Amino acid sequence: MGGTLDYDEAEARQEAVIYRTPAATARRERVRKMLGLESGDEVASIGCGPGFEPAEIGWAVGKEGQVYGIDRSEAMLALARERCGPLSQVTLSRGDALDLPMADESVDAAVAVQVFEYLEAVDTAVAELARILRPGGSAVVCDADFASLVWRSPNPERMARVLDAFDDHCQHPRLGSRLAPQLHGAGLTVSRVEPNAIVNTQLDEDTFAAHLMTFIEDYAADHGAIGPKAARAWADDLREQDARGETFFSFTQYCYLVRKPA
Repeated sequence: MGGTLDYDEAEARQEAVIYRTPAATARRERVRKMLGLESGDEVASIGCGPGFEPAEIGWAVGKEGQVYGIDRSEAMLALARERCGPLSQVTLSRGDALDLPMADESVDAAVAVQVFEYLEAVDTAVAELARILRPGGSAVVCDADFASLVWRSPNPERMARVLDAFDDHCQHPRLGSRLAPQLHGAGLTVSRVEPNAIVNTQLDEDTFAAHLMTFIEDYAADHGAIGPKAARAWADDLREQDARGETFFSFTQYCYLVRKPA
């Protein structure tokens, strides 16, 4: 996650830590199961980040398959190359979801996880996804609706102000619950939608909540409506609450399984 899809090296490595959490690992497994990948499939990983997704898809499709990992961040691609280096079936390229560096109808499947919500022109990204899919091909598009975020705090008023400011961090913070019309508009059929709920009751370092808290604190500290003092107080509230064993965090991403008509 981030207020931009571009990262420097330090930001990319910090972001990669989130990909190792049990919540992120479980989500990637859910996405692969939804796609039902088979050996020999050709798959696009749009916004592939530090390479966890294309590497795992590469193992799923085997050496007879092909995975095309695409990201617009060179820092992320550098990490992805480290992770995917041993996998000859994975090709990594710099590119944009709004103008994918791929031929028409060139893949059997595609994945775009928490990418489209950061783009201004979602319709263009969805059209590009439809363009590269072969007839009968499938894709999973997963985006969040930040209205689904439930995060208990001893100071609800401050929590509300911080989360309201945090909505600015992406172009479409409610996209997860509003994506179907745009998918239909590109000629794709929505087969089903699965909620990917993340629930944490602690702020351990391997929880999604702990990493999101750090990101929001940094973001809010630079936000004109919040500032560093209030951002720090917000995070301190959550840490003190956690010390009492009272953490409750729930967040839902929505995964759309779509197909391109044969």
